[in-house]
Amino acid sequence: MLLPEEKERELRFKLALRMGLPIFLLFVIILISFFSFGDGEIPAFFLVIAISAFAVMIYYIFYLLYQGQEERITDPITHTFSREYLINYFKKQIEKGPYTILLVSVRNLTDINSRYGVKKGDRVLYEVGHWIGTFLKEKEIQRFPIGHYKGSDFLIGLPGTKEKYQNLIDLMCLKFQNRTIDEIEISLTSAIVDTKYSHDIDQLTTRLFDISDEKLINKQVIDEEEIDPTELEASVIHAIQKHSFSLMFQIVDEKETASMLEASVKLINGEGKIIHQNKFMPVIDRLGLTRTFDEMILEKVVKVSENVPHNLILALSLSPSSVRNNSFLERALTLLSNNESARGRIMFILSENDYYDYPKRYNELLQAYRRLGIFIAIDNFGAFKSSMTFLKDLKVDVLRFDNTYGKHIKEKEYQDIVKGLNVVAQGLGLRSWIRMVEDRSQEKIVTSLGIDFVQGNYLGRIASLEEIEKID
Repeated sequence: MLLPEEKERELRFKLALRMGLPIFLLFVIILISFFSFGDGEIPAFFLVIAISAFAVMIYYIFYLLYQGQEERITDPITHTFSREYLINYFKKQIEKGPYTILLVSVRNLTDINSRYGVKKGDRVLYEVGHWIGTFLKEKEIQRFPIGHYKGSDFLIGLPGTKEKYQNLIDLMCLKFQNRTIDEIEISLTSAIVDTKYSHDIDQLTTRLFDISDEKLINKQVIDEEEIDPTELEASVIHAIQKHSFSLMFQIVDEKETASMLEASVKLINGEGKIIHQNKFMPVIDRLGLTRTFDEMILEKVVKVSENVPHNLILALSLSPSSVRNNSFLERALTLLSNNESARGRIMFILSENDYYDYPKRYNELLQAYRRLGIFIAIDNFGAFKSSMTFLKDLKVDVLRFDNTYGKHIKEKEYQDIVKGLNVVAQGLGLRSWIRMVEDRSQEKIVTSLGIDFVQGNYLGRIASLEEIEKID
């Protein structure tokens, strides 16, 4: 039995005792009354007392029944702690000393619900929660809190630092790889953080999901020097308010000739130290500063366009949510109206994991940007199904293949896929773009496949603004 189930049983037992108390008291009053009035006559005040006690009892029982629902501490689907109870539990444990929180997610729950039905998905969640409990108990970890945080996600609390549990958690996910539930394949992913990062439970859970997202998009999660999240948040806000950032570029070749410069952004804190994108972007998104950030970068790129050769296009990655915002469109119109030389020299690179539900409106906005002279590129093409689906709904200019294809372009299977994707691009009248080209042999391969734009450190490393200004 999991700790949440034990706690729920204790709570129900206490509620039962509290509900039975008025009945017991009423019974005692009746006995005392009958012994006090042996002549068989029951005084009127006794009847009043008995009826009042009975009314109080009924009210009390209904009150406790209502409170019992309010005080439920376990999730009805997984029989693990509810989110509210779990968070309060974690807060108390964090105050006692070093504490580790683990996130375990059923990575393919959405597909399971779609294919097998929600009831099967609920059963998977229940079985996964109890399998985690069994595994940790086998490793002699007892009475640990586990709760269903949201959707496909479980949180587990363990005393001590994360170094104590890292190998154990990796082993747990590895052992689960070959398991099925009712013939359903299950895919788990995990993340771990401890109170060395923060003592704020909201900051800890946010960090867990950031780590999990990085894993899902195949980024290597490096255990870098931890930055206090409150300090990081303050630094990001300060950098955006002061427009304090570094803008770098990397050359993109077309037929061995520089044709584009892709912008790369790093924020600079109050001490002059650089904040890398993988650190500041989650904070910007969480604080709702995405559009403000994108407008700041667009303004800078438009200004930079005055100082670089007119045959070069300046490409920058933007959030699709910003691009779909009417205020952002108005800002882009103002910037380009005040700088006619930037027209036809700016490219927006857009990437979305999920399909946007209103493609018609999305396409209308993209065409408004294109009329301003802005090119549109879909990023990570071939990685997310949304990028393929958008092709039938959105009129764009360029498809940039996912990094995976550039990394493995020497392998025949990847060459065949890229060749096919390029045929799709050409058939739609679009240009193709590939990154991660790191040597001459890779360059020859992608050139032979007919890719239009080629990018990589072999062709040109990321350069500062001063170096860009020296390009002939």
